[in-house]
Amino acid sequence: MTGLRTPAAKRLLGMALAGSGLLAILGLTLYPSPKQAKSAALTPLYCLVCGESGGADVFLNLLLFVPMAAGLRLLDWPSLRVVAVSAALSLGVESLQYFVVEGRDASLSDLLTNTTGGAVGAALASRARRLLAPGLHLARKLSAGAAAAWLGVLLFSAFALRPWAPREPLRNYCTAAYPTSEVFAGTARSVTLNGVPLPCDGVIALSRPIAERLRKGELALDVSAASSDPEAGRRAVHVVRAPHASLVVLAQHGRSVLFSAPIAAQALRLLAPAVRLSHALPDRGGVPVELRAEVHGRRVQLSAMYGGERRATELALSPAYGWTMVLPGGIEPGVRLRLAGALWLGGLLFPAAYWAARAERPGRALSVVALAGLAGLGLVPLLTGYAPAHWSEWLGVSGGIALGWALHRFAAYLQSRCGSPSTSAYSSS
Repeated sequence: MTGLRTPAAKRLLGMALAGSGLLAILGLTLYPSPKQAKSAALTPLYCLVCGESGGADVFLNLLLFVPMAAGLRLLDWPSLRVVAVSAALSLGVESLQYFVVEGRDASLSDLLTNTTGGAVGAALASRARRLLAPGLHLARKLSAGAAAAWLGVLLFSAFALRPWAPREPLRNYCTAAYPTSEVFAGTARSVTLNGVPLPCDGVIALSRPIAERLRKGELALDVSAASSDPEAGRRAVHVVRAPHASLVVLAQHGRSVLFSAPIAAQALRLLAPAVRLSHALPDRGGVPVELRAEVHGRRVQLSAMYGGERRATELALSPAYGWTMVLPGGIEPGVRLRLAGALWLGGLLFPAAYWAARAERPGRALSVVALAGLAGLGLVPLLTGYAPAHWSEWLGVSGGIALGWALHRFAAYLQSRCGSPSTSAYSSS
């Protein structure tokens, strides 16, 4: 951070951010996805929050252009030029997606959110010096605000991951009548949801009582099927939908099975966490398979039986898994999931500790950050019905606080050796 005080270091960082950001934009937006062509064709060009995961798409599209824009601003490009370049690049990408790249859905929403992300990146880079080396009074405010925001994220995650279902008729899909997913190539012989046999591609007669149980976190889905040959990509086995959201999803991904149950975040068009069970399906088609997915409050269970062997997994949802509502893909209980949750919590709280160390009374400021961490991991799960925070979550928070404090000490050491930052390194153009 203190290395940014020299124009050469600032330029090097700007080039790295701009170059890597541009490569990320092109790589993530222009690769073809033929299997999604049918789904992309259903996306209106002028939509603002598109599809049932539109909220997550808006968030990710905002983030996508921030690194490139920040890098261009560090290279002393004027902010207006950075925003204009972001808009032009986004328009080019959307045009290629619409006319050339198969399976990608262009929309007005992407153009607006990408441009806004460019403006955010330019604004952050313009204020880099104040954020990296704030005065004593500003550091205290930034630390308190970051700690409050961290606690707010945990509270939001706790409420957003609660069981949920809309008060609308439910419909079951099991064939190509469901247009936005590849269809399971095997044969589903019977499907029951909370003891009720589900009609194939039809309205569920007992929608209301089933929805009531879903809202209470009570779900039991049983599927008896003949397996299909493992294939790349995701294929829906069964989907229970309301008019604007997929509520209960059982899908094949290679030999894995993914299961997601409805959560409150879906009302905001965010994603429901998809629990993955590896090797849940045999390596050939035509083998009888019994799949069972259950939800009991905040606990999700998924099991599969074939060839006389049973495989199972269980996941206790936690406010630490808030990132799963914006990042697609399955999550598998285990060390990697615990590590991701710890890094998420510690990474979000790290800036609060860094700024606390730069405040006028660092000990008092740091105690506020520690109290926020204690409230987030101790009180939030207790008051919202989750299991107590895992020790890895406590370790992640402690590590984020320690790293923020240590990085401040390192920055202070470099500053004492090299002198105070040059204002010209951050000057606006």
